[in-house]
Amino acid sequence: MTAFDTARRPLRLGIELSSTQPWIELTAHPGGIDGPVETPIRVQASDLRDAYRKVATARAEVGNEVPTLLDVEVMIAHDSRSARTCLAILDSALRTVRKPASMLYVGTSSGLAGLIADIHTLGIADGVILRPLLLPGVLVHILDEVVPALYPAGLRPFYDAMEFLRRVAAGRQLRPA
Repeated sequence: MTAFDTARRPLRLGIELSSTQPWIELTAHPGGIDGPVETPIRVQASDLRDAYRKVATARAEVGNEVPTLLDVEVMIAHDSRSARTCLAILDSALRTVRKPASMLYVGTSSGLAGLIADIHTLGIADGVILRPLLLPGVLVHILDEVVPALYPAGLRPFYDAMEFLRRVAAGRQLRPA
């Protein structure tokens, strides 16, 4: 499959809030909620080269018609330095060294949107499933900044899912005692 072929497919985006819960699709499907939705193959890879190889293998085994989504663990903030600081604080609270289950992106919302658009445009995968490392902060950045930045790349958001995630983020905000 060439980059041109996958670029014709809609960009897909999902969020996984917990490894014990199903991921949430943020992409509106052309047929609406009653139309057919193909279950994607999820790929975990250490970097883009590894992702390209694993997706190519999956497509060779099951065919090019089945969508592929790349898992990306995410720590984003207003600037890259703040994102790295947040990750360092998070990691310092762990009893063991954290090993990413898949690709790790640490940086800004615009950088993440660019990475996602490139993954789709280059045909590495049909989209991504984002795994925010810090809730609700990273989730809010994704909803308010990353998703709108992906509209030019062809993302058609599923607004009901977006609203649900906004309620989740609001419910996780710290409240005064």
